[in-house]
Amino acid sequence: MAIFEKETSNKILLDDTEPLSCIIENWKSVNGHTEFIIKVHRGPFSDETWRISKRYNDFHKLHTYLQSSGLQLSFPPKKLIGNFDPDFINERLKGLQKYLNLILMNPILVSSLPARSFIDPANYCQPFSEIALQHISLALRGEVGWEVVSPLAEIGWRIRKHYYHLKNKNVANTEFWGSWTDFGPDKYLDDKDMHSFFKSLSQIQHPFIHPVEMCLCNDVGGLVVRLFRKDGTLRDLLCNSKPKQSFLKKYGNPKGHKPLGASQIALYGRQILEGLKFLHDKGIPYGHLHTGNLIVENDRVRLLDIENGVLGVPSFYRPYFMQHRKISSLEAIDVYCFGHTLYEMTFGAPLHESVVENFPDCSLPIKSVLESILSFDACKSGLPSIDDLLNQPFFSTVTTNVAHTEKISLKLSSSNKEKLKLVQCQIENRLKDEQKMVRSQKRLVKVQEMMSSEEEKKKQRHKHRHDQKLLAKEQQKKQEKLRQQSIEAEKADSVNSSTATSVGTATPPSRTSSHVPSPPPPPPPPPMISNGDIPKVSAPPRSPPIVATDDRSALLGAICNFNKSSLRKSQTKK
Repeated sequence: MAIFEKETSNKILLDDTEPLSCIIENWKSVNGHTEFIIKVHRGPFSDETWRISKRYNDFHKLHTYLQSSGLQLSFPPKKLIGNFDPDFINERLKGLQKYLNLILMNPILVSSLPARSFIDPANYCQPFSEIALQHISLALRGEVGWEVVSPLAEIGWRIRKHYYHLKNKNVANTEFWGSWTDFGPDKYLDDKDMHSFFKSLSQIQHPFIHPVEMCLCNDVGGLVVRLFRKDGTLRDLLCNSKPKQSFLKKYGNPKGHKPLGASQIALYGRQILEGLKFLHDKGIPYGHLHTGNLIVENDRVRLLDIENGVLGVPSFYRPYFMQHRKISSLEAIDVYCFGHTLYEMTFGAPLHESVVENFPDCSLPIKSVLESILSFDACKSGLPSIDDLLNQPFFSTVTTNVAHTEKISLKLSSSNKEKLKLVQCQIENRLKDEQKMVRSQKRLVKVQEMMSSEEEKKKQRHKHRHDQKLLAKEQQKKQEKLRQQSIEAEKADSVNSSTATSVGTATPPSRTSSHVPSPPPPPPPPPMISNGDIPKVSAPPRSPPIVATDDRSALLGAICNFNKSSLRKSQTKK
């Protein structure tokens, strides 16, 4: 490689705020136990999917860790007998799917390292804390008097950010805390410009920005050292929690919520807006405002982690404002985050939605400010600027109690100012590109839903036609069967009637002879009367007595069966 050639890194910096979705597709039996096959999808990119296999014991270990949050999570119970019954495994699969959905919907649970390593072992099964300690030790090697005392385990929500107790031998009886943060996907400054910016950052002075004691960086991340505040952050105050406890235990399900009064909200809100205005005037990208990045001391709020924007780490509320097209500039992001902070100060609990449909009861001035930032119409049409909020009567009438002797300064070179402008443009461009992907993904999902609904309608219509055809065929068969039955009944009736007729009119056979005698010839006509002679009338001869014989029966049968139509017509001679 040439001497002056820059070494470019091909490392892909992962955005830990990208949403994850899991679907348990199936299960299989392996070596006497059951494994559930889970399909995982990351963010709006449809091609970023992978599959993992987990046993029930793996789910139980995760559940045991997450119970420290105090949240009531429905988890399928154990069973000693019948674990391999297919019906029981399918019911357990449904229960585990519901359990995963609850974790993925909670921003505090899903941001924890055990949950992330369970879902994405390829990217989160690393000793992050040990690696961060090595980087801090190397960074402090050239600083005289500084050393690491002990780690502050898991007090923050970031997986790639770690806190440690530090001590400076030259400053007695003073407790410092240092935070090591790996570079994020929005890191665009090169190492030289990053060192120059960190040098200027250590000299910042502002009444509403927490001072920095020391900040260092290398090619992996940055170390920032501040004074340790025993009362913790504004979120610790609202949740009544101890700052040194783990993030899950502090904020998972806090026992008490302590909202602030209207006058206190107005004062803290005005101070936060003044700090944001100073950063924007200097061209420093921020975008990381929330109650966990605010220190309250002597009725004054100070911003923390103002270096996060330059380090390129994603915002805590990024999954929320990614859904809104109008929130695409760093000022709009800070205003949106200010709305969430104001909501949490007002009601004592964070808002776990991107917008508010129905605001709870609160004072009218606070409600009007919240509606101008967190309502659906505001996020759709556009948010107010920082100057617009400062001119609101709710904040403009508040005195910040800043002494004239307090200095406000941050010296940046002209080169750093130009580089920060480019950084800001690149951060906003990445946000806009991903918002386009989110919108296209939503459109794709809608089209798929429409297509699936159309296919379902077609299937329903096809099924209806098929059912109609089957019904018509069945009716036709029934009609044909009835027709056959009627024909058979008619045939049976005709056979019965013909049989009865033949029985009633049958001629008994002759016992002596089959010959039927012909009837006797008619008597001759009487003689013609002529010459006035009167004929003598004689009495007719008496017929012989009738004797009942078999021949007589035969004769009577022949007479009854006589058919005149069978006779031939006689031809008359002309």
